[in-house]
Amino acid sequence: MVSMTTISSSVERLLESVGVGLWRWDGSTGRLLLDETCRKILDLHPGEEATRDYFASVMDEEELERYRLALNECLEHGSFFIEYRIRCRDRRYRFISGRGHALPTLPGRPPVVKGVFIDVTRNKELEKQLKTTESRMEHLADQIPGLFCYIDRNFRVQFMNARYRAMINASTKRVIGMHIAKLVGQKTFDERRARYEWAFAGDTVLYETSVRMPDGENRYFTIRHHPHRDGRGRVQGIMTLAMDITSRRVAEQALEDQSAELERSNRDLEQFAYVASHDLKAPLRSIEVLIEWLREDLEGYDEGEVQENLDLLQRRTRRLNRLLDDLLTYSRAGRSNGDIMLTDTRLMVRDIATLLAPPEGLVIEADASLPTFETYRAPLEQVLRNLIHNAIKHHPTGSGRIRVYAQQLDDEIMFAVEDDGAGIADEYAERVFKMFQTLQPRDEREGSGMGLAIVQRIVDWQGGRIWFHPGPDQVGTVFKFIWKKTIPACGMDEKGHFWNEADQDETRQHLAG
Repeated sequence: MVSMTTISSSVERLLESVGVGLWRWDGSTGRLLLDETCRKILDLHPGEEATRDYFASVMDEEELERYRLALNECLEHGSFFIEYRIRCRDRRYRFISGRGHALPTLPGRPPVVKGVFIDVTRNKELEKQLKTTESRMEHLADQIPGLFCYIDRNFRVQFMNARYRAMINASTKRVIGMHIAKLVGQKTFDERRARYEWAFAGDTVLYETSVRMPDGENRYFTIRHHPHRDGRGRVQGIMTLAMDITSRRVAEQALEDQSAELERSNRDLEQFAYVASHDLKAPLRSIEVLIEWLREDLEGYDEGEVQENLDLLQRRTRRLNRLLDDLLTYSRAGRSNGDIMLTDTRLMVRDIATLLAPPEGLVIEADASLPTFETYRAPLEQVLRNLIHNAIKHHPTGSGRIRVYAQQLDDEIMFAVEDDGAGIADEYAERVFKMFQTLQPRDEREGSGMGLAIVQRIVDWQGGRIWFHPGPDQVGTVFKFIWKKTIPACGMDEKGHFWNEADQDETRQHLAG
């Protein structure tokens, strides 16, 4: 059978192992009796007693007074509790938690109090570190250029940064523990509750909304609800961050207004080009007929320069007619895409060469790299035809080679039209794709100056790009353009401006933030 003495000794050893010391205060002698653990906690010398003078030497006056009041409270009500600190020999402070209770005694007998001393210095250091960390985290959260708060599973606010509190004109004491519905309003909470539930289920939720501020201003925010998980992965709360995007939305609206104005201007210009090229055709044909009548009436009349002037007038009229045709083509570029079909581009280039009938000494080579793929055949053929015709027209000798080849990219094809002509001087580089621009005098080279402008317009419509650079060994010119392998959902809408699916996706992403 285990004796009570054995049990008591075991308990003392257990308490000693965890740093808990036992003490006893005897009212009849006024002495404080300590076990060895208590003596270590109080930093006593061997043989030194814990007297009133000792405590006065290691405790500040304020701490000593608190200790005296705690002891008097124990004698009056039977329980003792105090946390105090002492200065050890190494001049560092040690924090001690003292607990005890008065033992029952016979009437008139001096009181006896028993209790424990616990060294809580490490706990105090951890508390200080925790408070420092919390203070730093609060300071960090206050620097966030947005509204940040933490909501627990009961929808109660456990933290809110200073910017958020300032917006709602509330103190920390007021908002901590408050249900989020009281802050945002019950109607708004009901509207957002599903999003809160998604976040509590583990999803990160992102959305945009407008908020009427306390001063009545309507502002726009992107709001993110991010779940906060414990060590086991369980969601304990939601971290909410709201970023003010009002300035961005205002800028986007201004950009949309500018885009709408630009679209209107482009529609007007396109409509003007169409009307001008279409409606001027009739009077131009009348002028051509008058020239023929004059030529018939003056047949055989050789005095002066009448016949030369009629030839010049006829050439100018034909040039104007060609200009109007090209202007009409430009205004229609991209409007009629034709059908999507399997297109052999090598055969297409050969057909174009036959149609354009280049000079006998000028060879048009359709390289084996030209692919067969599904695309809008008509616009691609128009681009290649214009580029090949441009190379033929501007070749200085009419004898050489024009090579058309392609390179497969990821979801694109790069086409190239390479010639060995005179090339393009640097001073003309910025004028190449502009309307009504020719690099030679019109009397030397017939043309409207719109061929490459039409090419660029079609390539832009298709979602690609076009550029040029000198040919091999700086001889001639290479025009290159990107054509999508995939069929873009693109064209010209009812407002008269070009669009494609990629542009619309980019615009949607931009507007969504």
